[in-house]
Amino acid sequence: MRADSTVLPALFVSLGLVSSPVTPACAADNQWRSVAGPVTAQVVRVIDGDTLEVDAHPWPGHAVRVSVRLRGIDTPERRSRCADQRAAAQLARNELERLLAGFSTVELINVSGGKYYGRVLADLKAGTRDVASAMLASGLARPYQGGKRHKPDCAG
Repeated sequence: MRADSTVLPALFVSLGLVSSPVTPACAADNQWRSVAGPVTAQVVRVIDGDTLEVDAHPWPGHAVRVSVRLRGIDTPERRSRCADQRAAAQLARNELERLLAGFSTVELINVSGGKYYGRVLADLKAGTRDVASAMLASGLARPYQGGKRHKPDCAG
């Protein structure tokens, strides 16, 4: 008797003879791809309107210096070929500095790695304020959920 091509794979699965593609090493790696936080951090410097450098304190007695990309926003680039975009980038950077002024520590939440050129991606709170939301409210940042970024046309 010939086994039906749909019955045999189902039988293997029900008997546990088909292994999951997730190995223990892979599962452990996935576990460390993000940290829920909050992770307390001290701001070292603001790089631009959506990136800052912090000394994060993930556990007692230890600090990690890391660049943080704010989740959910994008701001103009300081190195744009457009003069108006460079000016807007400076305004966004100044606004981020203003929002963080006066806070000795901030909190990183939902911290993850990714394609951000060595930076981590995180939500950021200064006191009770969600910093990305404040940047959006200022009009100096755009919503950004990944993917292709806005490329401005330079006038003139």
